[in-house]
Amino acid sequence: MKRYIAQYHKKQFVLLSQDNQEIGRIVNNNNFFYFRHYIVFNFRSYDIKNVGFLKNDVELFNGNDVIYFTDLNKERIIKSGEGVRIYQFKLNKTNRLFEKEKLLIEIKEEKKRFEDAIFHVEVEDSVDDLLTLLFLYYSTREFNSIG
Repeated sequence: MKRYIAQYHKKQFVLLSQDNQEIGRIVNNNNFFYFRHYIVFNFRSYDIKNVGFLKNDVELFNGNDVIYFTDLNKERIIKSGEGVRIYQFKLNKTNRLFEKEKLLIEIKEEKKRFEDAIFHVEVEDSVDDLLTLLFLYYSTREFNSIG
């Protein structure tokens, strides 16, 4: 299992390895008329688009192609393109992502008084870090508290 820490840093959500190496970051660029969410991973930018009823689902783009998309109604993330994979998630105090009942990602939130929360992330070795960043983004969004 890989262990990471995720924390807020200047309006960005940064995923760090145990030895403080940056794995990737989630950027929320909100100006008065312009809203953009994206993931920076391996020096590439992946756009995040909120879609669906009440904008409860997301799509992760690499240029024009959708790499991953979510389905909150059925609690799943789907990898599109060649080698389609379907992952199920459970969003509670501890957020979990499964594939065929095998636990792949577990995210626990550590709240500190008067400080931003820190998230402890445990990931199965075979899991793509881009999927980890997307699940981190999706599972920590405010609208997911309804799940």
